[in-house]
Amino acid sequence: MHMYRNSSTRRFRVVVAAATITLGIVAAVSAGPAGAAAHGDDGEHTMAVEEQAAAMAATARYQDVAIAEAEGWASSIDTLGCFQDDARGGMGVHYVNDSLMDDVVDIAKPEALVYELDATGAVAGLVAHEYIVPVEAWTSAEPPQLFGMDFHQHPVLPLWVLHTWMWKENPTGMFSDWNPAVRPCPAGVPIFGVDLPE
Repeated sequence: MHMYRNSSTRRFRVVVAAATITLGIVAAVSAGPAGAAAHGDDGEHTMAVEEQAAAMAATARYQDVAIAEAEGWASSIDTLGCFQDDARGGMGVHYVNDSLMDDVVDIAKPEALVYELDATGAVAGLVAHEYIVPVEAWTSAEPPQLFGMDFHQHPVLPLWVLHTWMWKENPTGMFSDWNPAVRPCPAGVPIFGVDLPE
């Protein structure tokens, strides 16, 4: 379940290093305010390159799921299963860090790391961050916010959530819950909302 190819880990680390180097160049030529979120030509909310580079640099090592586990993230496959939606796409398996489940949000410390599974059920790679705030921990009348985006309440779980598809392009948008580019959950793996939670 936790197998992962080291060559892919190195490839993603190279991508993050290149993004971080590029950050200085982009910041120097950017006409907009540093760190500000922007809207694309189609009106879709996008993330500032500075924020994306910082978030990716902070989590690049978690492409190796063993490192994520060693640093506090644990698979929710046995309690929540694998997430997919037949109409809207896949999501994957969430590795949750319980020590981060509070009212504080930090782009460098996502409460959950979302991994895509391969056809055998093994981790194929980190595809997204999910930032989470328990509903009971949030006392403001306004929802939590990161990257200029409001969190939304999960339709089933008592959580405020915000997905960010840092590591796998999402044709429906960086902040969409579902990603049609993520492969469906493999046979034999419990599915959220079908097999789990019980």
